[in-house]
Amino acid sequence: MADDIAVLVVDDDESIVEMIRMGLEADGMRVFSAADGAEGIEVLGREHIDVVVLDLMMPRVDGWMALMEIRNNPMTADTPVIMLTAKTQDLAKILAFKQGVQQYVTKPFNILELSARIESLAVGRRRMMGETMRAGESDFRKLAVRKGGRTVLLAIDDIVFLSARNKSTYAHTYENQYLVDLTLGELEEKLGKESFIRVHRSYMINMNRIKEIQRLDGAFVVVAGDRDETHIPVARRQVRGFREAVGI
Repeated sequence: MADDIAVLVVDDDESIVEMIRMGLEADGMRVFSAADGAEGIEVLGREHIDVVVLDLMMPRVDGWMALMEIRNNPMTADTPVIMLTAKTQDLAKILAFKQGVQQYVTKPFNILELSARIESLAVGRRRMMGETMRAGESDFRKLAVRKGGRTVLLAIDDIVFLSARNKSTYAHTYENQYLVDLTLGELEEKLGKESFIRVHRSYMINMNRIKEIQRLDGAFVVVAGDRDETHIPVARRQVRGFREAVGI
């Protein structure tokens, strides 16, 4: 159920580490281990870890110091940490949460419960990272274009269609035309997740800016939503994909 979740167990008690390893590996997780905080930090530096299970009382570098290192490093600052310790005092729990621990588990513990906690944290973190990436992609939705010797950023949603002629590529908005330093093929790959579709070897159309679709002599013609209402023929080889895209 969790065959790609990587867990780092940092504890100087070998019997505890092996018990956790056996339980988590039975649930399909990959388990790395370290005998103290310093070794744990080294493992974090070379392995992609989804969740850290961290003991408090260890030689050399204890759990508190390791936790500070984890949180102060931008590469590991958001890595979920489960504090696993024999300390049951409320003060220790409060301090742990203030230092950025996601969960606090006291020994003795149930390995099935620990596995469920780890999976929940790993899945939640990946979901958050995915949403952040998607948000980042949607935040920058502009294309660098040129006009009159100046390079400007043009909002992708403002582009009505793209055309290629005389070895140059142009982006057309409602009332302007801009030069683009990319081929239509490169733009097709770049805008593949947007609402653009290739309708002709020389044209790509923003489906959200189509004003009308005409049928002339058995062929489809797109009327673009620019000021001139440019008529763009749909090439025969593009008809099937175009019809599927617009639902006709």
